[in-house]
Amino acid sequence: MTSRQQRRASQRHRQPADIERSGLPVLPRANRWIVLALAVATVLAYVPALDAPFVIDDEGTIGASSEWKSLPGSPTAGRPLVMATLAANFAANRALGVDQRPDPDGPNKAIGYRLVNLLLHLLAGALLFGVVRRAMRERTIPEDWRALADPVAGVVCALWLLHPIQSEVINYIVQRSEALASICYLATLYASQRAWHATPTARLRWYALAVVACVLGMLSKEIVISAPLAVMLYDRAFRLPSWRALRRPGNGRGWLYVALWSACLVTFAVFEAGARGESTGFNAGMTWYGYLYTQCWAIAHYLRLAVWPNALSIDYGYRTIRGARGIPGLVLLCAFGAATLVAWTRAERFGWFAFLGSMFFMLLAPSSSVVPVLLEVAAERRVYLALAVVLVLAVVGVEWIRRRVAARVSPRWLTAGATGIVVALAIATAARSRTYASTEALWRSAVHAVPENSRARGQLGWALFRLPTPKLAEAESAFVRALAQDSACPGKCLEYGTLLSNGGRFAEAMPLLVRHLAWDHGNVLAARLLALDLMKLGDYHRAIPYLEEVVQRVPKESHFVMLGVAYLSAGRRDEAIATFRLMATFDVGSAELQQLSRRLEDGANHPEALSNLQEFAFWMARGWM
Repeated sequence: MTSRQQRRASQRHRQPADIERSGLPVLPRANRWIVLALAVATVLAYVPALDAPFVIDDEGTIGASSEWKSLPGSPTAGRPLVMATLAANFAANRALGVDQRPDPDGPNKAIGYRLVNLLLHLLAGALLFGVVRRAMRERTIPEDWRALADPVAGVVCALWLLHPIQSEVINYIVQRSEALASICYLATLYASQRAWHATPTARLRWYALAVVACVLGMLSKEIVISAPLAVMLYDRAFRLPSWRALRRPGNGRGWLYVALWSACLVTFAVFEAGARGESTGFNAGMTWYGYLYTQCWAIAHYLRLAVWPNALSIDYGYRTIRGARGIPGLVLLCAFGAATLVAWTRAERFGWFAFLGSMFFMLLAPSSSVVPVLLEVAAERRVYLALAVVLVLAVVGVEWIRRRVAARVSPRWLTAGATGIVVALAIATAARSRTYASTEALWRSAVHAVPENSRARGQLGWALFRLPTPKLAEAESAFVRALAQDSACPGKCLEYGTLLSNGGRFAEAMPLLVRHLAWDHGNVLAARLLALDLMKLGDYHRAIPYLEEVVQRVPKESHFVMLGVAYLSAGRRDEAIATFRLMATFDVGSAELQQLSRRLEDGANHPEALSNLQEFAFWMARGWM
């Protein structure tokens, strides 16, 4: 008998006798070729978006991360591990000579970032497979189900890796925070699983890995705050006979609980305090109950997309849900929550369901409960790891139904059906990734999916305006409709004002820019564009205060030139000369800057040179539009 035949015989010998007596066939076991095919399919599904443009705040966040900086409320604020990985990507691109200029230049700069995101996604899938497989082999799981550990875990992993709702985490580069946090969450659970039956020496190593993974997860995203509780609930659901046993679980496990909670809470306190104050909180005009009701709608929407992902959106806006739209989700979540609580009362039999239900709520709670996330009321990336819970319940439910309703249906047919679903999901994910390759297509899909989202319409207008051949009429129509839906300015006023200024419609642009500055005080882009429009209309006196603020915030050459010329045009020659002289002090080693300063100062002393100086100033500001 060959070694392969011996292994197969050994596997058959280990199958529970209950399965043999019942006649229930076992799903085929996964092997290395299936794993390889799954990895290849996942990579191919995301190839269309590898060199796609940056999305939303990718460019600004990556640029800041390359200098080890993050602004409060940005995707890297309070998440130093995410910032470190982005900085490493930036350094790797620079070492390889990749052009990293802002879009539309640097067409290949995003490839390295998305490849890292894809590798993180695959690693998360591998850990998910390990956690699900080991959970299904626990003592409280019936023997006939334990034999299905590998197939069930494999199907769940395949569906999770290739589901198109996951595409935002890979293609929206800075949202790798979700993948990093999920890896650390799963690693914490996996290390805890391995430690239970390990030798004392190996157990300490697994405990140390769990604590390190928990800390790294908290440096990635706040969802890991519940990882210590997840470890404790897992032990109660699958290993311990009562809640009281959690006080003395044995094997030094109580110290693991203490270490996990201590590391998690200390890390949270250090890196979260104030880091995301501008994007989350109760004091910015959004009530906790309004946000909670909106999450009832959002979570139900995620579940619908898990079943039929036909309306994916990169943006859901910042307006809470009103009316009856949240009621179905509220009823569903209340029912699921009640079922989870009831399952905990019969943990010996239904502990697996109780654990899954608890995991679903714990994973979504940081972003989808009562603490308002002010900039976006919903985001598909939030269900990234929680989707695994839904898929486990779905796969187990299908097998349970087959056993009771269609027991004669061979599991091979189920395997074929699962394969077909996986292939369909891979195709859908590839199509969704292709959408990211075009900023216009991405925002058109967002408008189609959420028509009431005015911010998406504004972003579509901006995308149309920035095309190599701008679609100006359609862009303006998108801006007008966005403002008609919502008169607030995020994503509309500055962009629409830029379009109008670019078309020479300065008087129409100015009210929009003023409104944007009223909403976003100190916005340099809006202030300098408004000053430029005023100067184009000859109103230099009104332009000066905006330029003074711009120079104070961003002291660069073109800003000094514009301010100095504005002073000169308003008859304030001494202030103009002082401005030109001050410009030279910001880089005393630059001979060109010193020469420019002297020439401008000389021109300020000759009234006949004013028109030339104005033309030069407008030339310096040519990129402001």
